[in-house]
Amino acid sequence: MNLSTVRVVLFSLITTVLIGSCAVNPVTGKKDFLVVGEDWELNVGKQHYGPLRQSQGGDYTADPGVEEYVRKVGQKLAAHSDRKLPYEFNVINDSVPNAWALPGGKISINRGLLTQLKDEAELSAVLAHEIVHSAAKHGARGQSRGILLQGAVMAATIAGSRKGYGQAAQATSSIAAQLTNQKYGRNAELESDLYGMRYMSRAGYDPRGAVDLQKTFVRLSEGRQSDFISGLFASHPPSIERVRKNVETAAALPAGGERGKARYDNAMGRLKKTAPAYELFADAQKALKENKIQRAVDLTKKAIRIESREGHFQSFLGDISIQTNNYKAAKSYFNKAINLNPNFYYYRVRRGEVNQKNGDIRAARADYEASMKLLPSAEAQYGLGIIERDSGNLPAAKKYLASAAQSKSAVGKKATDALLKLDLGDNPQNYLTVNRGLSSKGTFAFQLINNTSRPLTGIKLGVTMGDGSQSISNVSGTLGAGESKIIDTGRKMSKAQADSISVKVVDVSVRQ
Repeated sequence: MNLSTVRVVLFSLITTVLIGSCAVNPVTGKKDFLVVGEDWELNVGKQHYGPLRQSQGGDYTADPGVEEYVRKVGQKLAAHSDRKLPYEFNVINDSVPNAWALPGGKISINRGLLTQLKDEAELSAVLAHEIVHSAAKHGARGQSRGILLQGAVMAATIAGSRKGYGQAAQATSSIAAQLTNQKYGRNAELESDLYGMRYMSRAGYDPRGAVDLQKTFVRLSEGRQSDFISGLFASHPPSIERVRKNVETAAALPAGGERGKARYDNAMGRLKKTAPAYELFADAQKALKENKIQRAVDLTKKAIRIESREGHFQSFLGDISIQTNNYKAAKSYFNKAINLNPNFYYYRVRRGEVNQKNGDIRAARADYEASMKLLPSAEAQYGLGIIERDSGNLPAAKKYLASAAQSKSAVGKKATDALLKLDLGDNPQNYLTVNRGLSSKGTFAFQLINNTSRPLTGIKLGVTMGDGSQSISNVSGTLGAGESKIIDTGRKMSKAQADSISVKVVDVSVRQ
């Protein structure tokens, strides 16, 4: 492909994307560049909302009234949105102060942020801001820019390949994770502040709550409060400009409106009262990392005395019990955690591991499968893979282990090893590459490349000559993980003769 052709391809790509991709934003009334449509937004929200909440700690359930209250406030604001969507509001059980919105109106706020707010007006400021991010298609807008950028990179790669550039390395990650962690641009943040305050006013709240909230955030950012920096500020950076704009917006809106302090204090009473329990829990987690096991146990039990309804505390004691090989105690703790919150994947994965360790395979399978419905995890996939392997269902075992092996974690490595042992005999060519040709001396040679993370031995190669005669060649010794070895047969021949010879892996095994 010559350079002029590349230019045509790139121009056609950009033109095609731009035509029909400018839509009127339902919130701002301005034209926006969008490649993805509303169906994409709704599908992303529906598909990823539950798993994302699971991966961040699950929903806060110790006091169900908190989530009910947040939903009520959220729906009150959503009723005044310029765009009708299937809005949902949930509270995530995480101490990091944060809030995020997925396309399609799926909005979450962390327990840690709720403990920092002073009244219902400030809560409404957070939720209204996130509503605008969904309603104004900010996530879809960012995704559209990303798609155009990928197209430009692809065309540039085609052009650059003629100059010896390598293929563009493109990291892949979950679309939803990108959307919840993306740093919104200045215009998107100002838009969300402006229209969010309008929604607040329409819903009967004092928009000055948004002013006070931003002033607090600016002060905390200047003080470099680490929990906010790692949470809310990473994707929603505060600024003096936002405070100034919010003051101007509040002055232009009708005076008055509720602050709702008494209602907020009443709704958040238990949450704020039990906040010290989560501080103790954080200290316990730190103690365990430092291998101070008894201190971790003592701190967690203190936390339980303050908040007895928190499943994370019971689960953590279960984790410690597994670490100390006390599986009976571990199962008891995971049972308690599941009784407190049956809809969090992690508790079921861990109880599944305990059941599997104790030989209760039926119960282990049930726990793993229940956890997979909430959030597919490498741990559950590995556990199910081993269960299927031991029951003789090798196709299912390979499928589960292959999925688990995609993880870069320790369990991903275990899954890779288990899959290798199962599949190596059936598909040796997937793990051991054989190249053949002439050496610099004009002799026939072949190269072996071990593509696995384990040493391979017992290698047998099937050699078919140009005249159809066949033989088996045994390769002595061990080929290390990732190792390459060239074996020269010493037989001189022409290139045509060498090309007529085929070599394939007949047998190979993992060195124990």
